[in-house]
Amino acid sequence: GEWDGMDLQILSYKDTGTGILKGVDEINAILDEHVTMTQAMAFSAFKGPFEERIDAWNNKLYMVSEVLEAWLKVQRDWLYLQPIFESPDINKQLPQEGRKFANVDKMWRSTISSAKSNPVVLEFCDNEKLLEKFKECAKVLDMVQKGLSDYLETKRSVFTRFYFLSNDELLSILSESKDIDRVQPHLKKCFEGINEVRLDEDHIITDMISPEKEVVPFTEPIDP
Repeated sequence: GEWDGMDLQILSYKDTGTGILKGVDEINAILDEHVTMTQAMAFSAFKGPFEERIDAWNNKLYMVSEVLEAWLKVQRDWLYLQPIFESPDINKQLPQEGRKFANVDKMWRSTISSAKSNPVVLEFCDNEKLLEKFKECAKVLDMVQKGLSDYLETKRSVFTRFYFLSNDELLSILSESKDIDRVQPHLKKCFEGINEVRLDEDHIITDMISPEKEVVPFTEPIDP
């Protein structure tokens, strides 16, 4: 039938050493179609001899649908947080959130590896334990996101010009605080008169440059 050859598509993701789930739209389209047909059969006056099989099939479709939905929720959050917690600086500043994310990341990698070994949708996703795992991971990642958000708020309250930056821009600065080249693009949002700073060969800041290219040397160079 339509489910023949319907496998989970796991694609490698960047250089993370793991992967992500793709091509879910086609699976969801078949799921929706089969759920509708199964519900029609469940309401049929002639379902008697097939009632158990109809219920079992309906439960299987429901579980697969729930697992895929929970999986994609965790995937969205994992994709956002993974590059953030790759940074040693962020892990140092948010050790508790870093540990929580590491636990979810371990589960994620294990699940992706298992899905590659057994990619048959109706087999792999008909799994209540997997659903519970994904739900637990989603809760943990929500806590991690809240901790991250609170952390950014404390940074903004200390240096209010950070309010001019989006969360992603601020994270870029905080995760690479010693790398001036990564911080440079955000300077003009924080300081109206500064477009960039000039560095010498030792990466010491010697001058600031305005949007009009006016150069103002520092009386004392700054070692970031």
